[in-house]
Amino acid sequence: MNLEKLLTGAVLLLSAACTQAPPDQDFTCFVDPKIGTGGHGHVFVGASVPFGMVQLGPTSIPQEWDWTSGYHDSDSTVIGFSHTHLSGTGIGDLFDITVMPVVGEVTYARGTEEDPASGLWSYADRTREVARPGYYSVPLTRYGITAEMTATARVGFHRYTFPASDAAAVVFDLENGGCWDKAVDTRLEAVGDRRIEGWRHSSGWAKDQRVYFVAEFSKPFERFETIGDRYARASFVTSQNEDVLVKVALSPVSIEGARANLAAELPGWDFEATAAAADRAWNDELGKIRIETQDETARTIFYTSLYHAMIAPVAFCDVDGSYRGADGQVHADPGHTTYTVFSLWDTYRAKMPLLSIFQPERMTDIVNTMIAIADEQGRLPVWHLWGNETDCMVGNPGIVVVADAIVKGIPGVDCGRAFEAIRKTAMNPDRGNGLRMKYGYIPCDLFNEAVAYDMEYAVADGAAARAAEALGMTDDARYFSERSHSYRNYFDPSTGFIRGRDSRGGWRTPFNPFSSEHRADDYCEGNAWQYTWLAPHDVEGLAECFGSRERMLEKLDSLFTVSSVIEGAETSPDISGLIGQYAHGNEPSHATLYLYAMLGQPWKTADRVREVLTTLYRAEPDGLAGNEDVGQMSAWYVLSALGMYEAEPAGGRYWFGSPLFDRAEIDVPGGTFRIVAENNSPENKYIRRVWLDGRPYTKPYIAYEDIMRGGELRFEMGREPRVWYCPDEPAQYADQRPAPEKRLFRSEAVEAEIERVSALLTNERLRWMFRNCFPNTLDTTVHYREDEEGNPDTYVYTGDIPAMWLRDSGAQVWPYVQLCGGDPALQKMIAGVIRRQFKLINIDPYANAFNDGPTGEGEDAEFYPQDPWVFERKWEIDSHCYPIRLAYNYWKTTGDASVFGTEWLEAMRAILATLREQQMKEGPGDYAFLRTTDRQLDTRCHVGRGNPVKPVGLIVSAFRPSDDATTFGFLVPSNFMAVTSLRKAAEILTEVNGETELAAECTALADEVAEALQRYAVVEHPVFGKIYAFEVDGFGSVQLMDDANVPSLLAMPYLGDVERGDPIYENTRRFVWSTENPYFWRGAAGEGIGGPHIGVEMIWPMSIMMRAFTSTDDEEIRDCIVALMTTDAGTGFMHESFSRHDAANFTRPWFAWQNTLFGELIIKLVNDGKTELLNSII
Repeated sequence: MNLEKLLTGAVLLLSAACTQAPPDQDFTCFVDPKIGTGGHGHVFVGASVPFGMVQLGPTSIPQEWDWTSGYHDSDSTVIGFSHTHLSGTGIGDLFDITVMPVVGEVTYARGTEEDPASGLWSYADRTREVARPGYYSVPLTRYGITAEMTATARVGFHRYTFPASDAAAVVFDLENGGCWDKAVDTRLEAVGDRRIEGWRHSSGWAKDQRVYFVAEFSKPFERFETIGDRYARASFVTSQNEDVLVKVALSPVSIEGARANLAAELPGWDFEATAAAADRAWNDELGKIRIETQDETARTIFYTSLYHAMIAPVAFCDVDGSYRGADGQVHADPGHTTYTVFSLWDTYRAKMPLLSIFQPERMTDIVNTMIAIADEQGRLPVWHLWGNETDCMVGNPGIVVVADAIVKGIPGVDCGRAFEAIRKTAMNPDRGNGLRMKYGYIPCDLFNEAVAYDMEYAVADGAAARAAEALGMTDDARYFSERSHSYRNYFDPSTGFIRGRDSRGGWRTPFNPFSSEHRADDYCEGNAWQYTWLAPHDVEGLAECFGSRERMLEKLDSLFTVSSVIEGAETSPDISGLIGQYAHGNEPSHATLYLYAMLGQPWKTADRVREVLTTLYRAEPDGLAGNEDVGQMSAWYVLSALGMYEAEPAGGRYWFGSPLFDRAEIDVPGGTFRIVAENNSPENKYIRRVWLDGRPYTKPYIAYEDIMRGGELRFEMGREPRVWYCPDEPAQYADQRPAPEKRLFRSEAVEAEIERVSALLTNERLRWMFRNCFPNTLDTTVHYREDEEGNPDTYVYTGDIPAMWLRDSGAQVWPYVQLCGGDPALQKMIAGVIRRQFKLINIDPYANAFNDGPTGEGEDAEFYPQDPWVFERKWEIDSHCYPIRLAYNYWKTTGDASVFGTEWLEAMRAILATLREQQMKEGPGDYAFLRTTDRQLDTRCHVGRGNPVKPVGLIVSAFRPSDDATTFGFLVPSNFMAVTSLRKAAEILTEVNGETELAAECTALADEVAEALQRYAVVEHPVFGKIYAFEVDGFGSVQLMDDANVPSLLAMPYLGDVERGDPIYENTRRFVWSTENPYFWRGAAGEGIGGPHIGVEMIWPMSIMMRAFTSTDDEEIRDCIVALMTTDAGTGFMHESFSRHDAANFTRPWFAWQNTLFGELIIKLVNDGKTELLNSII
């Protein structure tokens, strides 16, 4: 079989292997090294092993920007195969020790494509090119030679298949380096007839680069000759299809080091075994992350990206550990592998955070290398290349990487030494930092790219602060945190952009946010549109610059919709991959998409991340949006496709976006970390809920340590946007209760209960909310005193309104009744509430809210006389029911009947009379309510009388518990509560007062109403069957809805008004928690029931609590608790309502009833044995 057929067969086999189902452990077949070789990707193509020093591949003639890797898809010229390359950089260097097989006489020069005889170059037959991890092959058409190569970490292995010739040769070229690199000192010497040794010292991007080599041939050369100082030719006589093998070992230290590297890594001549070992090395590393997807294109892009992310940094030491330091000296083995090619301005953003997950041991060595560099050159690296600090790009990115290691606790890193390197670097005055420390920012009239430098310094300071905090160094943390705000000096409120500022404090003028002058303006490879967002370490502070989170979001939205035109005479070519002015092709934009998640709109992150993943990454040569940048562009894809990204430099946590794959597994020290995306599809791109190890997860990110422990992160995906976390999460769960001396009432029993329950709750946030909420009524609304006879008399505010609602006050103190037995003071306080309620009913049985005395304060009473005690005179059935409910429970719990005296009896007579009157059997009666208002339901129609009802035995409630007027007067849930309340009253009247006649009246009325409810309140729903209506009028009109306020249809079992197993209630419950209920809302912030009181699309937490109270399903209960925890806007309290779109848009920051109700719910769940359910939430 001839070589051409053999090579063709290899290509076909490789193609077939990647289109068929691969073996379980075959990942290299998914890699396409040609992705990124077109356009401006600048990707290396050739043979290497992961993070290997040797990157052996073709080098082309052009020395232009798009050839900085030596290879471009548009060009098939080859001047030789170089052993060092860069991948994805915007500047060229390396291409050291270039080897070219030739036949015949050649011109020893690079040559030009226009003149084939001008150099030793040849065209490569790209139609027969094979590139896969660890192996590269291509025919050279000029010479009829097929070149193959593979590698170990420090040795390149060539196999050249020659034609029959007596003029075959292998040429060593030490002249031609990468683009702007120039050789300054070289040596080529034959040692015997099989070995060539030498070195190449050069100056370019790396000012003093030294590469030593030893080359060994599989057969003796016939002749060795040098051509000048930079070329050498080893000549052979070859037969047809004869293979000549060459091994070339590199060392950054010495020829002796290269010899040792060759002996240690590649003593034999088995090319196939070496290529197979290289393949295994790649497969082992690629296999550390395993994905499941039906999208084969996405699979190819993913594993190619992972491959690209492991080309660099590269080993920069010999097998004995010795290396050439940043001080130019040779250092002995430091106890770790030394690395180089640190494109840190690029890679601190995604590449290093990715490596810290699946290459933690290597990250230890990388960070220790950086610390050693700081010792050798006085500061951490910026862009380190083969022992040289290039100082390429802006800021102090090395600080971010080292700080990240400290925050994450990367093992094997001396944190004290690491932070000293951070501090030393951060305080170095060079590169504009001295100006920053003098002015508080870098003036644009004194320094080029001032804004970019300062903003990157600010990012680094933010990382330094996090590292200091992790180490308990509070002074350093405070200093660097404050200094990290320097970028704020550039924010121009008049334009809403980050804008250059001069040494006098003036703004850069003229100013055009679309303008770019490459490396000659205030930004670096960007413009104001892109740099305005470069404060991922201080998103809250950036929002403050805009004036609010909402204004920042509006501006961020516009980033993606404005024109993509970049203006200027010399615009930066790095501003690429544009969506509006978002530039994915360059690194400053890479965290910008995740700002949405950090600002509480994760669906927008999902939208944009999916857009970038599926449109700006393609499985083709021109498949990258910009330079690959030493793996950063690919690392962004890998992390984002997995569904997470470390948006905050050195934040130690990875923010969620939109996972692209159905399942992924990552090998981590703790075992396997699985990521599962259920119901995932192009349409179902929004995260709805998150689970960690089977437990509900209420954060928008995952901590590094949780990943490294192993386990399962599960996303439930859907079509509709959803927020599963609290966007306003406080940095610390600080106690929100008033100072002890400012608390209105203290109960030892309540404090003890707080401590008991708190000790059982492991979720810090839930515990914090419980401790804030449960005592809120006592802390802020209870005014206990005693009357002239020494009887307790308690006035209870509803919260932010200084009035006592009969309903609210009864509900507010209800949860404390269960604790009365061990606390006489608490018992007296509640007795005082009961006494006060009966007293107020006797003042006006139609009023719902009262003043603390005859003050005359309150809502208007312009149409009817109103007692000065009355704050508001809205007739609501529950204003009578709640006091009875409270009194009954108090009596049953404590046995204290002292509250049932004359005031009670008078109140019950008034209650009975009022309820009977509102049955409307004798006409509409005297009660009316009319108010001048702009709210329709804040008054009653028909001159305050309301809509007519047919007297069928039900009781009219002029208003709902929301204080909104009823449409059809018979409010069903309030009538149900009236039935149970009257029965409770009858029991008290009989057993305590001996008032059997009055008790009989209560029972008779309860029976009448109960019978009428079954006859008139039950309706047939087309979807849910028999359900309870919300309101009826006796004529046949019904209102099918539910309001969040209690009593509600949903809450009836909570109040004891119906049995939980009542089939009609069960149907009703399903109805009210559905879109068939006109006041059920579902949105990004959550779902629940609202009501007309505060407008449409507002959800009351009370409805979510009632759903939990009445649930028999643990998952439903848990979901309710999660919803309550994530919709408090970070306050630690319940609110009256919150927008279904954004929980930060809420009403009433102080609403004691809902706060105490939340505490009641938690206690109930604990007492019901559901502590583990609560503790399952994380």
